[in-house]
Amino acid sequence: MEPEGRPQHESFQGEEELLGGPPPSRDPYTPEPGPGPGEQRAFRLMRWAALLLVLAFAIVILIAIFR
Repeated sequence: MEPEGRPQHESFQGEEELLGGPPPSRDPYTPEPGPGPGEQRAFRLMRWAALLLVLAFAIVILIAIFR
């Protein structure tokens, strides 16, 4: 017995236009394995900036409480 449906290689006329053409040979988006040197520096600075913001927020809250 033959399996139901159409074989993988068979297509209808105009089907590729509806689907946007044939699939690309490989995935166009390949992410980098990790952050580059410039990105590592930026993330490090961002952590320090967040720490300074938390510290400034704490000081403002303490001043507001003890006034």
